[in-house]
Amino acid sequence: MILSKRPAPLPVKWRAQIDDHVIALSWSHSGKCLAAASVSGPIYVFDGVTGTLLATLPGHKFGTAALSWRATHQELASSGQDGKIRLWDSDTFQERAVLDGGSAWVEHLAWSPSGQFLASAAGRTLRLWSAQGELVRDFEDHPSTIADLAWKPGVDELGSAAYSVINFWNPAAVVPTRSFHWKGSMLALAWSPNGAYLATGNQDATVHLWIMRTGEDLQMSGYANKIRELAWDSRSRYLAMSGGVEVSVWDCSGDGPAGTTPIVLRLHDTPIEQLAYQRKGKLLASGCGEGLIALWQPGKHKAPLGIAEMPGGISQLRWTPDDDLLAAGDGLGGVCVFQNPKT
Repeated sequence: MILSKRPAPLPVKWRAQIDDHVIALSWSHSGKCLAAASVSGPIYVFDGVTGTLLATLPGHKFGTAALSWRATHQELASSGQDGKIRLWDSDTFQERAVLDGGSAWVEHLAWSPSGQFLASAAGRTLRLWSAQGELVRDFEDHPSTIADLAWKPGVDELGSAAYSVINFWNPAAVVPTRSFHWKGSMLALAWSPNGAYLATGNQDATVHLWIMRTGEDLQMSGYANKIRELAWDSRSRYLAMSGGVEVSVWDCSGDGPAGTTPIVLRLHDTPIEQLAYQRKGKLLASGCGEGLIALWQPGKHKAPLGIAEMPGGISQLRWTPDDDLLAAGDGLGGVCVFQNPKT
């Protein structure tokens, strides 16, 4: 898209290069470390401020799939195509535990908000681990492959999505505490920060917004492609999504988005691959397959506030917990950390 006034470039804090496509990025709770996983296996840990390489971890044979940094401690968990979950001590960068995911590919991994539990999903297998690496729960297999996992903000309640069902799990129970059903393939889960809504991005190019209090769901449709990218703002007001080259931002305040039209943000010429809202602020980052990153403030400006470009398509976007830095990874192994222009 040609803009009448080109946005200012995002200030670059540092750049680095890893050996392959960046499959995962994760900031430590303090923001002092950034872990970047290569799709071929190795995991690189950088100083978040300077970009100095602190350690290269062997990662996973056949490829790493996911990273999750424990919220209450400087401890990193990884999973991959060797069927394993690995826990890494960030003081020594040594592997301290290897856990069996239950299937050949452990695709999803997430620490609970309290830091007491680690959830893993491998195929149809959902397992829950203690912080020490002990198996807490080996839940009954899902009816199909688990597409995504997401902990409810501030609460140790886990949502898991598979074909036609979202299950909700309490670490103290062996069966779901609640289930939502919809006959379709769900690809991504996103809780609103206040826990009032749960959004799903779906294979049929729709988004469902579940109202947790009632179990009612609303549907947004009409997108060009399947929906994998969803992002909530910190106030639980705006839900951003993309199923093509535009970002749609729905206002979920008041009576919700039913009967309204979204804010549409236009800049990208190729499909958007990543969306990331700040954890506490109002800025939204988008990244597309041609390597363009844009920074927006939905509800206030429809034009981007800043842009940046990377050589490969954007594969990851992650804000630091204090919202000061935005990390991006691309398909050619590039890692770049940008300074928030508003700080």
